[in-house]
Amino acid sequence: MTPRLARGARCATVPAAALAIALFATGCSAQDNARDKRDNASSAAPSRTSAESTPSAPSRVSLSVTPDELRAADPCKLIDEKVLAKFGKAEYDRGISYGQCDIQLDGPDDGSVSVFVDLQSGPSDVSAGDPAPTPVLRDGVTVYENESYGEFTGGKNCTRDVVVREGAAAVAIGVYGDESDAGACPIADTAAADVIRLLKSGDLPSARHAPDSLANHDACELIKKSEAARVPGIDPDDRHADFTGQSCTWGAENIDEPHLYVLFEHLDEALEGRPLTVGGRTAAVKYSPADEDSWALGPSLPSCSVDIEYGEAGPTVKGQTEVVSVGVSGYSSRQELCALAQDLAPKAVARL
Repeated sequence: MTPRLARGARCATVPAAALAIALFATGCSAQDNARDKRDNASSAAPSRTSAESTPSAPSRVSLSVTPDELRAADPCKLIDEKVLAKFGKAEYDRGISYGQCDIQLDGPDDGSVSVFVDLQSGPSDVSAGDPAPTPVLRDGVTVYENESYGEFTGGKNCTRDVVVREGAAAVAIGVYGDESDAGACPIADTAAADVIRLLKSGDLPSARHAPDSLANHDACELIKKSEAARVPGIDPDDRHADFTGQSCTWGAENIDEPHLYVLFEHLDEALEGRPLTVGGRTAAVKYSPADEDSWALGPSLPSCSVDIEYGEAGPTVKGQTEVVSVGVSGYSSRQELCALAQDLAPKAVARL
């Protein structure tokens, strides 16, 4: 299995707070690039199950929630802490990217699992050779179900992807690291039922993003096709958009192939790397050498990223700072990769 890029996963460097996001990348949405595929002739990564192999969804009730309303929702409020109480104590973590929530669930027997919620465009992707998610009806709503054994997390993993609009919007729920092999799917089923209850009510809890927040921008709009074409070894037409607009990748989605990315984050720590200024904003450039076998993500190419402080995050992550990250990965030298990242970063920020 070749891990894909994900929000919060910066090539070979994976912050601890983003680890759950990085692991969840192995089951990212198969549909997150749908809007790009309508405009481009590029195909999905070959290591993934194709859309044709996914069983068609059964008939279902019509939900009033729109994709735009889902994008504006607070993912950490889609599953009530009370419904998870029977499985243990839940601790909610908003991670480093809007549209995602990691819930640490500590059971009474000292066992713990991670319940990861992601707003995306459709059912989660699976590795080649693994069975495609199975669509079933739960209370009139289509849910794509899948379970597997965690290669990185250990124990059983279970996913339940609740469809809001077929091919357009879904709430992905993943339960990871269940060493008992018995609790993951009951937890996922309970979480999915609560999400369905909320969706059918039509009243989603808003994340209440500020008007000038990065949450209201689309990362794909910050780089022109001609600029992406400057990255050696990538096809600038091969663009992969995230449902919430918080990340965009040109070229490969796999970290062991050349690519360019723009990523929006919210951080509570100082930027790492060599300090510099981009468009009058505090920034830092950081080089990451090739990693032959990262324990979580596998091999990766060398990369260089420029991180720029954009403004104060909030209100759901009050006290943190929004950051724009522009990164380039490939076979070029350190000097070439960092020079390209430093040239593209000001252009991207100027378009915000």
